[in-house]
Amino acid sequence: MWPEGFNRPGISNVKVFYPTRSQWQTWTKPPGTSMVFMLMIASGGGGGKGAGGAGATASGGGGCGGTTRTIIPAMLLPDTLFVLPGVGGAGAIVNGAGSAGGTSYLATAPSTSLSSMILQHGGGSGGAAATTGGGGGLTGAITTAAIIGYGTATTNGGQAGSVGASVSNGSGTALSAGVVGIILTSGTGGGNGTGAGGDITGSGPWPTIAGGIGTTGGAGTHGFNSGFQLEGLLRSNKPIVFSGGTGGGGHTTGQAGNGGDGAYGCGGGGGGNTNTAGGLAGNGGNGGDGVVIIVSW
Repeated sequence: MWPEGFNRPGISNVKVFYPTRSQWQTWTKPPGTSMVFMLMIASGGGGGKGAGGAGATASGGGGCGGTTRTIIPAMLLPDTLFVLPGVGGAGAIVNGAGSAGGTSYLATAPSTSLSSMILQHGGGSGGAAATTGGGGGLTGAITTAAIIGYGTATTNGGQAGSVGASVSNGSGTALSAGVVGIILTSGTGGGNGTGAGGDITGSGPWPTIAGGIGTTGGAGTHGFNSGFQLEGLLRSNKPIVFSGGTGGGGHTTGQAGNGGDGAYGCGGGGGGNTNTAGGLAGNGGNGGDGVVIIVSW
């Protein structure tokens, strides 16, 4: 399999679509195509941010978007398809929940009408602000689409974000990668006071990434493969897996750590918090953008 621009005779054509200011993009069926595989990675939700101050607890991580995929005979598809990947949810920068990720669409016309829809997948919701421990964002909603019946479709809802620290000097809740049958993870919750942000424990191709250090307000870690162009990963033959951002660490007197940003489709980490009057909470990390991959052969 080779990305577009690296095609060879008899080898599949791969096209990757990223968000572009809410504008529809087009895919044109290559001559001689017999089958088309489509993978939609839905966008992730942003991490929450608390109010800061004594007694406050930390915020939750954003939920990951999940994945939807199908294989359809090319003869059943029009020559042009329309793609609109969802933008990742923004992490909270004031006291409140992170934003939900935008819905992703793949259709036979530049319309969100069900009658023209092939794949449609909502983004993950944002992590909650700290109350008694900010709750993690939920996974993106999967919407039935009419044209999906042309092929063999599979959907995976993903993983909810983890909870921020619920007690003074507590740590954010850790998560494990690779346990829900998808290539994504959510974001983890932040820590409070001396507590660290939640870790993401690696498995198989995922590394373990640490939450922000407590006491001094360490920032959460950005998600694994965050910022990498998918074309580069395809050429490298490395596993196509991503992870969310980890939660920011707590601080005992001053500014707590910001949550890390999520990679494609993954949730942002929740902001850390302080356990001292006048202390400041960290911002939530941004959720990862959605992306659509179309492979034809």
